Amino acid sequence: MKPVIIALFTFLFLSIISCGDGDPVDPKGLDGTGYVAEYTEETIYLEDPNNTVIVAIDTATQVYTMNASAFSKEPKAGEVILVGGKMMRKVSSLEKKSGNYVIKTEDAALTDVIKNGTIAWDITPEWSEVAAIKMDGENIVDLSNGRIHGPIEAEISRGGIDHKIRISPQLENGKINSCEFKIQMVKKVGGSPTVVFTAEGKVKLPNQQTSISIKNQKLETFKANNKGISADITLSMSAAGGKSGSHSFELPGFALSIPIRFIPTPGGPVPLPIPVSIDIGIQFVSQLTIPDIKSSATASSKIALSADAGFEYQGTTVSTSGSIGDDKITDGTFDSASNIGFPIDIQFGVAFPRVGLNIAGQELAYVHTGFTTGSSLNWGPLCKSGYVKMVVEGGYELKVLGQTISEKKKIFAEKKKEAKSENCQ
Repeated sequence: MKPVIIALFTFLFLSIISCGDGDPVDPKGLDGTGYVAEYTEETIYLEDPNNTVIVAIDTATQVYTMNASAFSKEPKAGEVILVGGKMMRKVSSLEKKSGNYVIKTEDAALTDVIKNGTIAWDITPEWSEVAAIKMDGENIVDLSNGRIHGPIEAEISRGGIDHKIRISPQLENGKINSCEFKIQMVKKVGGSPTVVFTAEGKVKLPNQQTSISIKNQKLETFKANNKGISADITLSMSAAGGKSGSHSFELPGFALSIPIRFIPTPGGPVPLPIPVSIDIGIQFVSQLTIPDIKSSATASSKIALSADAGFEYQGTTVSTSGSIGDDKITDGTFDSASNIGFPIDIQFGVAFPRVGLNIAGQELAYVHTGFTTGSSLNWGPLCKSGYVKMVVEGGYELKVLGQTISEKKKIFAEKKKEAKSENCQ
């Protein structure tokens, strides 16, 4: 991947942390990377260097218990509490207990907090900066007190399916944004594996360039580009016996969270008070139809690609762009067998890396490279077939930017390769 070089014409950084005091900030006053903000009158900004402001969080009800002595006045419903790099929530209701405020909160938009301003960064996330492993939005492993050394491993069992994940970060060109990985799904019947899906290989996280501009509490522009995603993956699957049925399972809630606490600039790192993270997720999906104990199917293939993808909001619409660069699909082998008259169809897919941009716990946009393979057998006439597909997909929801525009799934680019027996119609 060629290095990205950005020319910066000003290194001025301005951060206003009062609630709307001071001269207005021109949201276009930031040229390059950094953080410029004029907060709204409804924003309560708190620093928390000693981790004493937030006492407890109930993630199920979004109730925050906070140290009352940290506030100069009692928060009111409709105000937004911004704790530097940790919290951005709107107050719904409040009661005082034992020197603390117990605050029921709701999601806040960035336009509730910033009256005028710009946030912009040019960052390549690194595995060594992972601060938490999340499941369904909750931290299941907290790594904030130390950097990752060695492989990242997880085992998850749901719906009769065992999932094993192993990610081994790699140092390349001074950055730890590459990794070797192995992801496996195993379905067991009677204690023995009957279906095994495996994806393994190497991926590289993209360079992410993002800018958000707000003027008079309205979103003016939003751009997010992911450049240089690359993957070199081997997919394999085998299925034998069992009952006819289907299984479709995804893990959008499994993610490795990399917070952006500082924005790198030529003048040095600039603190980012808004809680922002890049979450690297994994998704699985499988579909099975295996009619009897004598049925079986196998498939394997090697896939390599590089890809770019991005979003841009201006005015009232979002435009998207994406492409697949160098790509290869090789060594595809497929086979299946069953008793006469019984069809077979197995499909397996994995999306990795899934690069999500989150602000205050709300996903703003995501991009992923996805890989699927399948093997099937049909009768009348006898037809054996197999396929492998690569895709670059993404989606966005601009609620956290004060907009209602969203698109859950957008295909930027895809390629597919099929193999069929001579009797297939």
